[in-house]
Amino acid sequence: MNKLILIIFSFLLFLSPTIFAQSAIDSSGEKKVSLQTKDDVPYQKAFIIPLSEMIDGGLRSSLERRVAIAKESGTDLIVLEIDSFGGSLKPAFEISEYINNINFAKTVAFIPTKAISAGALIAIACNEIYMAPQSELGDCEPIVPSSEGGYKTVGEKIQTVLRTKFRKFAEKNGYPVLLAEAMVTKEIEVYFVITEDVPEGYYVSGRTLKELSEEELRKITSKELIIEEGKLLTMHANEAFKYQFAKQIVKDREELLGLLRVDQGKTTVLKTNWSEEMVRFLERIAPVLLGIGFVALWIEFKAPGFGLPGILGALCLATVFLSKYLVGLAEAPEIILFFLGIALLAVEILIIPGFGIAGIAGIVLVLIGVTLSFQDFTLPETPYDTELFTKNIFTILCSLLGSGITIIMLVKYMPGIPIFSHLILTAEVTTKDSFVISPQPKAKSDLTGKRGFTVTPLYPSGKIEVDDQTFDVVTRGEYVDRGHTVEIIEIQGNRIVVKPI
Repeated sequence: MNKLILIIFSFLLFLSPTIFAQSAIDSSGEKKVSLQTKDDVPYQKAFIIPLSEMIDGGLRSSLERRVAIAKESGTDLIVLEIDSFGGSLKPAFEISEYINNINFAKTVAFIPTKAISAGALIAIACNEIYMAPQSELGDCEPIVPSSEGGYKTVGEKIQTVLRTKFRKFAEKNGYPVLLAEAMVTKEIEVYFVITEDVPEGYYVSGRTLKELSEEELRKITSKELIIEEGKLLTMHANEAFKYQFAKQIVKDREELLGLLRVDQGKTTVLKTNWSEEMVRFLERIAPVLLGIGFVALWIEFKAPGFGLPGILGALCLATVFLSKYLVGLAEAPEIILFFLGIALLAVEILIIPGFGIAGIAGIVLVLIGVTLSFQDFTLPETPYDTELFTKNIFTILCSLLGSGITIIMLVKYMPGIPIFSHLILTAEVTTKDSFVISPQPKAKSDLTGKRGFTVTPLYPSGKIEVDDQTFDVVTRGEYVDRGHTVEIIEIQGNRIVVKPI
């Protein structure tokens, strides 16, 4: 009987690696790979997904597409090759949560050179981290542009949210929680202590260490300062391995795959495609395109007909909204609001004299449309939303300021630029060329239908001469150059409307 029990026990022991490697089925019926998979069991299929450069909304969309491909192919290992100095906080939150929720495959972060700021958050969200010998990990302090120029650290309301993310991912994946939080907040001081009760040692904050009793302090046999207060934790590969973040230090991707016992023939690299890279690039230069679009539209309003400036302005603005739409920020309502505002400004400039309700409403709608297209919420609801809203307003105001300065420079220097010289009256008015404005006739029959020629450009207002008399007139929106023949088509009080012949 004892012999039979021994045989059964040996048989179960022999099957244990296979049992540990089996996949489980979660409540939704989806295949879920157990994290207890033995390292000596080769993975069936692996996908490598590079995440490089700026962490932004375009990268988030690209990651989701590539992970979906890996999932459909039945992979049980996803290697995220992270090489980034960071980026926007909201996409980093979304990407890290997305990775954290992957339960059909094991996630491994490989850092060939750097995973800084948002890149560090994404790496901590992975089940395991492997680093190249000279790579770096850490420094995830959230910053925003300051009004004085440069950047400033955001307040505690944002830091506590980010620390919570780091703490949650660290606890789940077995990384030191205090050190993970020290990547976010410089006020955290961390020691590694060995005590009589815990000879393997543990990490403790400086604040907790100060609160220990005399008896507990006497039990400490060794104490090492890991990160002092006032500094952010950033680790090179050896430190990350020592502090239990990096599981191993590997020379390159090939060594990593060999260590993970991945069949090279069953490994696929999923890169971003050209359209995703284009969207990411356009999203980064969106404020510049916005400024160029405003300047081009201003030139178009001042130019005759509809030409190259109008086409350029429309393309720039359309590109801004298209890039935001493709990364999930801009939607139809904000696009409609923006172009409705542009239309009201055009009406104010070209048709209605002076500047009134239409112009003010146009400016308001343009600002609302642009601001909403830079974010995926209407009104701030969280501390991060408030910071992002402030950042977006700052970015848009900078674009408008740049546009305003450009327009002023064009007004000042445009007459000397051949391509723009037709927009501004450049001839010098002398005493010989001067004229005397006679009272404008009150009767419509006196002038309606008469023809004359322009003595100044009309864009759309200016002066014409009819029967040796000079009158202030306005077109229906057309630009008319100096010396062109026009016909008076309507008189409303003192307002004379003409059309070019």
